Amino acid sequence: MNNLIFDPWIPILRASGRQERIAPWQLTETDDPVMSLAAPRPDFNGALAQFLIGLLQTVAPPEDNETWADWLETPPSPETLRDRFAPFSSAFELNGEGPRFMQDYGELEGENKAIDTLLIDAPGAKSLRDNTDHFIKRGTVSALCPACTATALFTLQANAPSGGVGHRTSLRGGGPLTTLVTLDPAGSKLEETLWRNFWLNVLRHGSLVSGNAVAMNSPTAEVFPWLAATRTSEPKTGRETTPLDVHPLQMYWGMPRRIRIDWENRKEGVCDICSSNDITLVTHYVTHNYGINYTGPWQHPLSPHYIESKSGEPLPLHAQSDGFSYWHWPGWVEGTDKTKPAQVVKDFQTSEERRLPEEQLRLWVFGYDMDNMKARCWYEGTTPLIVIPDETRRIAFAQRVTQMVDIAEQAAAAAQKCIKEAWFKRPGDARGATDFLKEDFFQRTEADFYAQLPVLEAAVETGEDAGIVNNWQQIIRRAAMRLFEDYAERGDFAFSDPRRIIKAEANLKQSLNKLLKPLGQKEKVA
Repeated sequence: MNNLIFDPWIPILRASGRQERIAPWQLTETDDPVMSLAAPRPDFNGALAQFLIGLLQTVAPPEDNETWADWLETPPSPETLRDRFAPFSSAFELNGEGPRFMQDYGELEGENKAIDTLLIDAPGAKSLRDNTDHFIKRGTVSALCPACTATALFTLQANAPSGGVGHRTSLRGGGPLTTLVTLDPAGSKLEETLWRNFWLNVLRHGSLVSGNAVAMNSPTAEVFPWLAATRTSEPKTGRETTPLDVHPLQMYWGMPRRIRIDWENRKEGVCDICSSNDITLVTHYVTHNYGINYTGPWQHPLSPHYIESKSGEPLPLHAQSDGFSYWHWPGWVEGTDKTKPAQVVKDFQTSEERRLPEEQLRLWVFGYDMDNMKARCWYEGTTPLIVIPDETRRIAFAQRVTQMVDIAEQAAAAAQKCIKEAWFKRPGDARGATDFLKEDFFQRTEADFYAQLPVLEAAVETGEDAGIVNNWQQIIRRAAMRLFEDYAERGDFAFSDPRRIIKAEANLKQSLNKLLKPLGQKEKVA
């Protein structure tokens, strides 16, 4: 396997349950359709999804939304895709004399590294020195097949965290959050295939926000940076790379790390990730610092953004240690005064041609929680995606949802505070994190929150949305009190104080009474 356009390398699951590898142009095969990705690692699935969406956006973007809708309902033939992809195949050679996919244009003189360090969750040098590689052990990955090597390369370049002096982060920073629109099989008339889930996230030609757009008919280094000498970023002689310096499609193909895979010293055996037998397993690569340094107002279409308080520029959101919960939902889907959803999500809200009234949509959200160079966790999940055509109702809906989340956050904080008051004589001096109380509260109320969304959507149209907020307040009140009851007496019984518990419970009721005030039916949000 060498060419990522023509050779089968993408692991998939077909409708029959058969797993195999396909070339990208085989996505639309109708005999036993391709239903999902089947990579051996979840971060590889996320990377492959972005690879295929980026490929479609680069070489086969729809000229208009009508064409987009036609291909969604009736996918192009595999032969059509092959013809579209073929002119760009030279940019997707993994090995050879010419440019190599996601690798530095020329030979590198730099640090020789074991192939497992391509993986973001591999233990770093400090972990190995300190013998703290407790969860991801050293030596478990020593050889990769070409397919896993290509996926690992793309995964690293798309998610690259800080890696020491001059080892640049990805275009979206270390471990960016990705939100993709997918069909919900529970409420969609169209069959949920891999093609449709990816095509939903391909934008109309010319609609990318960032950069200087020119027509793409053949591969160019403006899009695929490995086709020319690297635009390096040494402190005195290097350059930064802003959206004005390259084609906006480079957002899908960013290459911050300078890497050359050692294909000369390959061996035969079993890949340590996918367990396939191969005669071209690779074990090492060479890396050099001061690769492409992406700066400026990049707005990747697959990521939600937050508004930086000082510059006012939108910056990509990242997964955090508190995981995913419905308190993130407004920022991912509707946007707030501090956040904006990904462009692929926003298009469904604002473009009439992209609204699919007979389809039920969901959002696939994933990303690494990074602590500088250290990957703490991979988060992944799906949430409902509510599409409201009318702008006035959409704004009112978004305001009510934000209000509901604010109510939940304040109630969770009050419950957390009062539980600490029940546990400790001096709660302000108590050591130890209690954030798990907030997380438990949101887990308990998550199903209720998502159940309220379609009810709220209907209520906004009839002007009865204040009543939905009132119902939500009662749900929150009951959840806060149950949380207190479940946790207040969990401390060491010998040190429990019934009077303190009773007082803390009274404080919680008082706080909830101040917070949860019934709204009049005609009362509007600010």
